[in-house]
Amino acid sequence: MTQLPEYPDIAACLRDGAGGATAAESHGTLCGLLCAAAGDLPEAWIENTLADSHESSATPSAADHHLLGDLYKSTLAALQGTQMSFRPLLPDDSEDLTARIDALASWSQGFLYGLAVRGLKDFGDLDGEVREFLEDLVQITRAEPDENSDAETNEAAYAEVVEYLRVGVQLVYEQGTSEADIPGATGG
Repeated sequence: MTQLPEYPDIAACLRDGAGGATAAESHGTLCGLLCAAAGDLPEAWIENTLADSHESSATPSAADHHLLGDLYKSTLAALQGTQMSFRPLLPDDSEDLTARIDALASWSQGFLYGLAVRGLKDFGDLDGEVREFLEDLVQITRAEPDENSDAETNEAAYAEVVEYLRVGVQLVYEQGTSEADIPGATGG
């Protein structure tokens, strides 16, 4: 199995949101597309992601394509695996908590976008656990540190939300949120 590329490498490849999505948001979009059984992966996602991030700068390199291809392969393998090894691509714990929370919110926004691109417009028709998770994800897109809590409490809350997101995405993927399950989904 291909190992998930590191956040800083993807951020550098995408110029970390310069004109396009951030590394976290791009990975969230990829995961949403995978959960919606998009049939044009990875090519369309790689091309769109690189086009957005390089629209005002140099043409993406073959190395950029390869790196995003590795991200796709490792993400798909983790979602398909039996080890529950999926994890969202987020900055590591050495980064400032506010930056990590912003990335978590962007990742969640990207995930919802990936589902929406494939036709999910209304959560009401989905399975209860999946619907609840996606409704929670909408709230996570607005996440910010609790100014009334100490750093340790905020760190613990962040870790809990990341774990919830990790397990929730695996649930959505395993529930088979495919074109048959998402009203209006195109499946590719």
